[in-house]
Amino acid sequence: MKKILSLIVAGMIFLFATSIVMAQDVVKTNPKCTKLLTDTAGVRMIKITLAPGEEMVMHTHPVQMMYCLEGGQLQVNYKSGTKETFDIKAGDSFQAPPDPPHVTKNTGTSTISFLEIEIGKANK
Repeated sequence: MKKILSLIVAGMIFLFATSIVMAQDVVKTNPKCTKLLTDTAGVRMIKITLAPGEEMVMHTHPVQMMYCLEGGQLQVNYKSGTKETFDIKAGDSFQAPPDPPHVTKNTGTSTISFLEIEIGKANK
């Protein structure tokens, strides 16, 4: 009986852990502010738009490049407790390695939008 109970608990933990990983894809967790433009050959292009004060749900990214369409101020709060604030302008571009789980919030007074290009596997 103990062995069966242990297997059931292990299975539940596995399913829970799997659902957390699956829930971190930025497009799936944030359908209101993201629009998947293309997904081909291991590259995804996503348009992200955040109104002032709008906050995204916890998510991750593989290697990424971004191009800012409409600028403003973003705050990134990592699950680890680290926070970063960015002032970005239209036309700015940058690249980043894979991101650990984080929440992104528009802390400015204007709508921000940017194109994000994810390279490699997203946590789907």
